[in-house]
Amino acid sequence: MKRSVRAVPGIAALLSAGPACALEVTRSRDIPAPPAAVWALVGEFCAISLWHPQVERCILSREDDDDGIRAQIRGLVTKGGLGTIVEVETARDEAAMSYSYSFIQGPLPVRSYNATLAVRPNGAGSTVIWTATFDAEGLTDAEAVKDITGVYDVGLAGIAREVAR
Repeated sequence: MKRSVRAVPGIAALLSAGPACALEVTRSRDIPAPPAAVWALVGEFCAISLWHPQVERCILSREDDDDGIRAQIRGLVTKGGLGTIVEVETARDEAAMSYSYSFIQGPLPVRSYNATLAVRPNGAGSTVIWTATFDAEGLTDAEAVKDITGVYDVGLAGIAREVAR
């Protein structure tokens, strides 16, 4: 199933088009497991709490817009008291094993953050690709890229660890 998700009222303004994001991070990791097995672990929007070691728990909510289109919103409660990150799913393609989401609020040094997590076949295994575009907020561009890269690398290592269990 492929679908785009329109933002619910109130969130739409936060996700509205603005200037192009200046920064981009793309990280990937080869996983020695079939794509379907990896997608079974990471494919649910709130499954991140199962594999990302910096996420203590994920709280999923769904809101309908005026046209009855449902948006999934997740609250990621981080370990170590950093705070809660709120994100909204903006697209999902089950056949392509990918979903996209946007950052709404939380303790990340970014704004205009849009990301995609995808699982791709790679021989007998898979490659997980995590990409984002964003602007730095409160840090230099280099520091923001370093922070997001670190979050992604830790998460990708968590996926590899969980799949190996």
